[in-house]
Amino acid sequence: MSYTIYTATGCTRCKIVKQFMRERGIDYVEQDMKAAGKEAFQKFYIANRKSIFRGPAGVEFPILTDGSTIRQGIGASIAFLRANHQLDGFFSVGILHKEWVDGIHISSGNPEYAVEFLEVLRYLKGNNMKLQLDTNGLNSQLLQQILDEGLADVVIMNVVGPRELYSGILGQDVDITEVEKTISLVSRFPEYKFQTMVVPVIRQEGDQPEVRYLTAQEIGETAKFIQEVTGSMKNPYYIKLWQPKEASDPRVKTMEPMTPAGLLSYRNPARVHQVFAEIEKAST
Repeated sequence: MSYTIYTATGCTRCKIVKQFMRERGIDYVEQDMKAAGKEAFQKFYIANRKSIFRGPAGVEFPILTDGSTIRQGIGASIAFLRANHQLDGFFSVGILHKEWVDGIHISSGNPEYAVEFLEVLRYLKGNNMKLQLDTNGLNSQLLQQILDEGLADVVIMNVVGPRELYSGILGQDVDITEVEKTISLVSRFPEYKFQTMVVPVIRQEGDQPEVRYLTAQEIGETAKFIQEVTGSMKNPYYIKLWQPKEASDPRVKTMEPMTPAGLLSYRNPARVHQVFAEIEKAST
């Protein structure tokens, strides 16, 4: 199988992916969008615009394709080269630049492929990249291995809600002891933060389900959850705004979006248990 890799002159991440392919004898054709490959990339981009992420800083390179599958960014590209679709879910396009790699999701991939996942992280770290990983509490055994090997520079945990709402918010049965283990592990990384997005919750309290946002009291209970597990009231904790465009469930897509000012009432209940709790500023 031959791959095409779209690169940009001077792109360190592109060089690392090309190095990975050369080391493993993987054939590829390079199209440098700032040089002779400019026209080829323009045609590719027009044909695959919906599959290519373009952020405020432009298109993230490298972009790798085998003719049917497209992977964008250093993590997703190396993961696909290493294990094809087996690592889908673990990696997505990141938004950080220079030596930082994000878009690495511990809880979103299949833990059966832990060996391959960790190999990708080791390769990135071995090439002097700094890694920011995120988790929602699942796959705690992977996080333990990452901590033991020093494979993450920053870990962000999305504590989705208080214990009793965890399974409902994630839409699957959750072993809360695994979430507790993850919270404990996260607080041991060199740099970390906890965060909760104020999401709509489908609540079955009568004959008909109702959809309502997490309440300020429930955010307070989430902050208490973190305190009870870590034994500290001084963890970095952020309360985040949710947007309807992030929803896949049609029952919540029509929810009126909450305003940043609407989150202010959530901060004080959170600070009872996490004194550094803040409202996270919306990204622009």
